[in-house]
Amino acid sequence: SGLDFLKTTLMRALDPAKATEILNNITTPGEDLGGGLDTVRMLDPKVVANFLSNEHPQTAAIVLAHLETGMAGTTLREMPEETRMEILYRLATLERVSPQVLRDLDEALQSEFRSSGAVSGSKMGGVEAAAEIMGTIDRATETSILTAMDEVDPDLANDIRNLRFTYEDILKVDDHGVQMILKEISQEDLLISLKTGSDELKDKIFSNMSERASSMLKEDLEAMGLTKITEVERAQQKIVSVVKRLEEEGRLVVGGGGEELV
Repeated sequence: SGLDFLKTTLMRALDPAKATEILNNITTPGEDLGGGLDTVRMLDPKVVANFLSNEHPQTAAIVLAHLETGMAGTTLREMPEETRMEILYRLATLERVSPQVLRDLDEALQSEFRSSGAVSGSKMGGVEAAAEIMGTIDRATETSILTAMDEVDPDLANDIRNLRFTYEDILKVDDHGVQMILKEISQEDLLISLKTGSDELKDKIFSNMSERASSMLKEDLEAMGLTKITEVERAQQKIVSVVKRLEEEGRLVVGGGGEELV
């Protein structure tokens, strides 16, 4: 059972006294207070991944949604490759989980998940959570998962990709990369996109242009009239798409999860 698994794991991984203390704090289903999820958080991601590998992908998604994003990402990376996409897909489409489902999961894991008690259930998961978790894993794993998801739900895969890199994240690109981006985009898209850009981002763009080009762009920005926010967002998204293409082609490196570059 889940409880036997936890007992065995804790006794091997922790001091016996500490393990006993934790086990004594694990409440049974039906009690008001619990700390079972804290126990899961104390385990090594590899141990959690091994345990979840034998569970239904929906169960794994709910557990990952409760974990800190860094640990969730590491756990997902340790999962079998053939199940990663399914778990992330379920996590991304996970919105509300009923208290009854949480109680059923509680029985399986022999730990208590605290729920809001509201009829609507507890809010967890979603595209944002999936994107955050993806941000903690290496590029190869991320690409593998999203490529597989493209076959199942391309719109959802793109939603996750869009959240993985935003227009303002151009600040994370080095000067050489910014100059490469500027060569690939139109002056019109650049001008419109900067309409709502931060001062810091504008300065980064200006500093990677010639003095004459930067001066002209500043003048155009000052003379620019009111612009529909949808047009600004469209221009920004076009630039983000260029960044992603350059990254996929291996011509551009954007900060993110994975091994440190040296």
